[in-house]
Amino acid sequence: MKNTWLFPALESVHLMGLALMVGTIVLLDLRVLGCIPPVDARPDKWTWRGFAAMFLTGALMFFSDVSRYTHNAAFLVKLTVLAAALIFHLTIHRNGHKWASVLSIVLWSAVVVCGRLIADFDI
Repeated sequence: MKNTWLFPALESVHLMGLALMVGTIVLLDLRVLGCIPPVDARPDKWTWRGFAAMFLTGALMFFSDVSRYTHNAAFLVKLTVLAAALIFHLTIHRNGHKWASVLSIVLWSAVVVCGRLIADFDI
């Protein structure tokens, strides 16, 4: 991307989407674990809005420099863990077991850490 402000703007929206998606999932996990009191509201619509923001901005950032990302170990691990986290979230996680909530927090934390490491693993 030629504009110097465009990539940081995309990254910012990507991080806001990440905070929205992962934040709402972790809140539900903490509720299952008994760390926070139950609330009536289910933040699912906000979770998926965050995912949409992450998906769109992530795709734009990826296509801005495909060779950078396809050769970046942290990016490849992030995509793998992201796929596992999404599959887990849409299947087993829905049952509301405590072990599933712990694993959910671990998976989403790994996605966040790998995302941060992408800049450190540039070749």
